[in-house]
Amino acid sequence: MGALLLLRGAYLGAAIVVLLVAAIPALRTRFLSYGARSDDTDATRRTTSTAQNASSPSATRLVTTLLDVLASIRVPHGWFASFYALSVAASLYWAVELISKGPAFTAIARSQLPLQRHSSASASMTVGQVQVAWLMMFLQGTRRLYECLCWSKPSAASMWIGHWALGMLFYLCTSVSIWIEGTAALHNHVFAMQDFTLRAPSLRIFLGVLAYILAAGLQHDCHAYLASLKASRNRRDGSAPSTDYSLPEHPAWNLSLSPHYFAECLIYLAIAIVAAPAHSVCNGTLLCALAFVAINLGVTADGTKKWYARKFGEEHTRSRSRMIPFIF
Repeated sequence: MGALLLLRGAYLGAAIVVLLVAAIPALRTRFLSYGARSDDTDATRRTTSTAQNASSPSATRLVTTLLDVLASIRVPHGWFASFYALSVAASLYWAVELISKGPAFTAIARSQLPLQRHSSASASMTVGQVQVAWLMMFLQGTRRLYECLCWSKPSAASMWIGHWALGMLFYLCTSVSIWIEGTAALHNHVFAMQDFTLRAPSLRIFLGVLAYILAAGLQHDCHAYLASLKASRNRRDGSAPSTDYSLPEHPAWNLSLSPHYFAECLIYLAIAIVAAPAHSVCNGTLLCALAFVAINLGVTADGTKKWYARKFGEEHTRSRSRMIPFIF
């Protein structure tokens, strides 16, 4: 099995696991909540577990205890920055590998090229597409790392360690997915200075980059707004972080309760469009990555809407979508 199929399988397998965890209450309450929502969920889960353990068979109590112990292995929410540090580092690493035809690229190419020759869908990305897609992913990781380092405030919030590990695996895989469908073109290409000069883009690349810029701008604005809310809460008492949450009033939240998640999906869709091989609308591997992103963030967005409804009343959230305006 080639690296391309492994990457696609990893994305889709992870998406299925997230859906299964979300569908099973005993797993959902333990492993999916993080940040501000985790406090409410943890309190409810502890109360429920205590009541169930009192009347459950010993085998059931053992499973419940094991799940509770596993769920207690958590990392600070501030570790989100490590996702983007890894993304930036991996992007730089693969840039060196691709330009120098390093050992990691050569190993992947050797496993991938024979399969690609015998495949009916053997079209490759161009080297120019690889360069633009790489730059888009690098800028996304750099911007998010900047936002995490400059806007994040000290917090007691945490996330389950499995959530963190899954995020790290995603960014490792995506640093390869950006170029994997251009293996044939990269293998036959020798980089020279003219490869790094500006050229007129194709219509596909122009539209994809335009969509990317708009989506990244929306996400950056949403993150800046959320950071300003946290800063204003902390200024109320002048010292310790406050937990006095309010419903966001930014225009983007009028249609979606998670517009920054929606923007994330648009960003990966834009990269998939830019990286599409000849005769394809989108890059299949990056579409699988998008499927994971949409499902993972969609599950979180569903929990966010329920949390908002409990916190502020269902009448304030009924008309707003969870993530994708007018759809979900």
